[in-house]
Amino acid sequence: MQTIMLGLKSVPGVMGSMLSDAQGNVLAHSFPTIFDEGTFKNIAALINDNSLGLQEVTGEVKLFDLRFELGRIIIKSMPRFFVTMLCEPTVNVQLLTISLNVAVKKIEKFPNDQLAALLPQPATPVPAPKPVIEKPVAPQVPVKKHWLERMQDGLESKVK
Repeated sequence: MQTIMLGLKSVPGVMGSMLSDAQGNVLAHSFPTIFDEGTFKNIAALINDNSLGLQEVTGEVKLFDLRFELGRIIIKSMPRFFVTMLCEPTVNVQLLTISLNVAVKKIEKFPNDQLAALLPQPATPVPAPKPVIEKPVAPQVPVKKHWLERMQDGLESKVK
């Protein structure tokens, strides 16, 4: 899956690409290391939320092309996934569309069990440690001091 994302990144003008599912999980990406995993998850959740609203208004949306002054974000909508690409403003969209269609065909052929392996696994709960039961301690009987110790204690109290 990573090779598919790297293939999209090899198109001139593409800075990075990401594959996410409809639940907001990031399955693969080829973005530079300046982006952290939390950013990818937030982007995937935003894409999923906003695409559902657009689909209700406009019908099924196949491709989003968001243009900004310093770049473009192109999002390909698939039945269960989204392919997101961050591009320079001068990207060759025709060449990118061809590469994107090839990538989509490869993703659709990917076996479901391998796709499931890409999903983040929920953390297994760690069982709580059993409480330590302490045995009740028998009250200690005061030990009688030796006569020399008692005498020393008496002298110390008189000196103070």
